[in-house]
Amino acid sequence: MAAPLATVGILSIGSMGLGIAKLLVAHQYRVITNVSNRSAATQKRAQEANLGLVQTDKELVDKSDYILSIVPPRDAVATASRIIQTFSETPPPRQSSSSPLYYLDLNAIAPSTASSIAKSFSQHVPSIRFIDGGIIGGPPSPNADSTTWKRPGIPLSGPFPLHDAEPSGAHLAEVLYTEYLGSDIGSASGLKCCFAALSKGWTALAIQSFGTAASLGVLPSLRRYLDEFSPSTAQRAAKGIEGCPGKAYRWVDEMKEIGVCFETEGGWREQARVFRQIAGVYEGLAEVVERRGGTEGMGNVDGILGAVQGGLGKRE
Repeated sequence: MAAPLATVGILSIGSMGLGIAKLLVAHQYRVITNVSNRSAATQKRAQEANLGLVQTDKELVDKSDYILSIVPPRDAVATASRIIQTFSETPPPRQSSSSPLYYLDLNAIAPSTASSIAKSFSQHVPSIRFIDGGIIGGPPSPNADSTTWKRPGIPLSGPFPLHDAEPSGAHLAEVLYTEYLGSDIGSASGLKCCFAALSKGWTALAIQSFGTAASLGVLPSLRRYLDEFSPSTAQRAAKGIEGCPGKAYRWVDEMKEIGVCFETEGGWREQARVFRQIAGVYEGLAEVVERRGGTEGMGNVDGILGAVQGGLGKRE
């Protein structure tokens, strides 16, 4: 087996973070994560994936060449602040390191949020090289041949291209299936917002449309007409609705960040505020999932709509 390449720290090990960690381990990267505040089940999954487990952010910073931030949008700023905070400790980390630390923010945030995080690094820890990014698609997974991988796309932007970084930057950029969009921070996170508006935003409309049809007692007819006149819409709606209950809590703030992006960078002003309402759709769904203690019974469109309709009644 070839010697490991760079060391990559990942915060945190949710389904996407774990998938990317497994992809990197399969390509000879050493991957570490801070598990000090994670459940025993999460720690076990990390160990089974051959990740290195550390107990503090300072240890993660000390040992990493790159840190990937992959957290719910609401936690993006706090996660960056955690890394900045390690440099105020005594002694500060990375005193013996000869290479800069790269911080890749891969969260679903607005360009203005990404710029704010980059500014914080520049003001407090200018030695850290910030890269703006996003993840488009599902978690990586090995294909049937076990030698190739299905990977999401990862657009990147900012003044420090990953493919020029050392160590292993060019190889890491290729393994992660990245595209460098240019030197402007916000380009990559903005692209992610535009993509998610069309995918997750559309799913919220499908939930409302199907849910309203169910309340009217005409859902079977709606689905029959869709199957006849727009079968691709029918398939997309069902797939989107069935895939979102367990992720809805993450999408609440993502929709809000999209609204900020469209309002400021897009120039849509008050029209972009529709995404606050879309966030409310996912907030309602997340509340239903939390109240039910999980997504059991919500494995198909009918089960999800039934749970949502019941949840709307309780909210009223």
